Amino acid sequence: MTNIHPEWAIKHRVSGTELRRKGDRYYLYAYKTIYDPVRKKPKKITGKLLGSITEKEGFKQSSKRKLEEVHVEVKSVSVKEYGNIFLIVEKFYPYIEVLKTVFPNNWQQILAIVYCRFVYRCPLKSIPYRLESSYFYDQWPIKPFGQKEASGLLNYLGQNLEKLYEYMRSFIQQGSYLLIDGTHIISKSEQIDSVKRGYNKQRNFDGQFNLMYIYSASQHMPVFYRLLAGNIRDVKGFKNTLALAHIKDAVIVADKGFYSKVNIQLLVEEGLDFIIPLKRDNMLIEYSKIKDNSLKKQGDYFKYKDRYIWYVCTEYANGNLHLFLDDSLRLEEEKDFLNRITTHPDSHTHENYLNKMFTFGTIGLFSSKALTNSRDVYETYKSRMEIENAFDGLKNILNADKSYMQNEQTLQGWTFINHICLQWYHHLYVELKNQNLLKKISVNDYISLLTDIKKLNINGQYHLNEFTNQTKKLLSSLGLNLI
Repeated sequence: MTNIHPEWAIKHRVSGTELRRKGDRYYLYAYKTIYDPVRKKPKKITGKLLGSITEKEGFKQSSKRKLEEVHVEVKSVSVKEYGNIFLIVEKFYPYIEVLKTVFPNNWQQILAIVYCRFVYRCPLKSIPYRLESSYFYDQWPIKPFGQKEASGLLNYLGQNLEKLYEYMRSFIQQGSYLLIDGTHIISKSEQIDSVKRGYNKQRNFDGQFNLMYIYSASQHMPVFYRLLAGNIRDVKGFKNTLALAHIKDAVIVADKGFYSKVNIQLLVEEGLDFIIPLKRDNMLIEYSKIKDNSLKKQGDYFKYKDRYIWYVCTEYANGNLHLFLDDSLRLEEEKDFLNRITTHPDSHTHENYLNKMFTFGTIGLFSSKALTNSRDVYETYKSRMEIENAFDGLKNILNADKSYMQNEQTLQGWTFINHICLQWYHHLYVELKNQNLLKKISVNDYISLLTDIKKLNINGQYHLNEFTNQTKKLLSSLGLNLI
């Protein structure tokens, strides 16, 4: 019988042990055989992991087995968060390499703040504690620093915008890009020049600043951002942001509040491609096509996430109007409105229903002349929705730290730290999506799960703590093999 394992692995297998292969590494497990009275024959029971085997290093005993074999007096013991440190080393090394290149003298300090923000979303004052209670200083031996040093680093980053742009440009490759406008952060600070009274979809006119983001459709990652004053929402902002990013072509996906004839004309004059959703009461939308069913007679349909979307495209002088009808959404909206006639009769009446019934389930998107494929336009707009979910997380983080943003430099540095966090978040999101695991575990759940994986320092020697086989299996499916 031919051995399925190589000789360099087999020679370490002794009586009562078995080999298992994972990737290019073998693992040696103990096992025992017991009699199964139901099946009336012997049954093998796999026991503890004894160690790992590689061709180069041979057998390496598990640290837990070493600890079991030696009976020592415990003089000191400490526990440190290790799972997310391991994650950063294994998954985020491309981002670390760019940080090393752009910030050779303080990349480790930047990484320390990003780690605290990404894992714990903690404010500056909590950073020293989080670092001390983690394996960070063991992995990257730097001098411990506190809130004052962290604040100074943020100021340094904010004073060196070109360095921040250099980091972001390094991720720009060939492919399609979306420029997204619409992330507003409220701030009470009077010391930040970019904080201006502005308007957002929450009808909040407080002081705010805007984040304009460029997202890579091919890399599924935010690659570039620009911080703008809260009262700036003009076409020049789009063009200047693309110029700073060194991107010539991108599709601008704005929100409903951006549409106006003036803005459309400016976009056309600047030669920018765009997709702008229209409010349902916009006069351009021809609901007569819904009433007489001509949308389905004259148009076409495609399937999007198990829903069939009907569409028709109408050409105008400055662009194309794409009208979509989602029958599943129409039924949901109709049901919701009819329910509200009973629960909210002051604002929802039968007369209102008759006026709105043909708008249910519709989306009107106005695009530049070059964007003629309605399905591509629809999917590009929908992708903005997914991106905004991640932006909402970033917004919540920034809103929680308003008190620390007391000057323009700190704000710029803080936004850069959170940009890296957003990149990491998207990295994990895409990985979970590709593995069809998003229904089982979210990105935040993933991070939280890793937080429970610790290293125990017993008498100056580290040992990995125990965790369940289910956790081990999940992490292994994502390429994280902790021994």
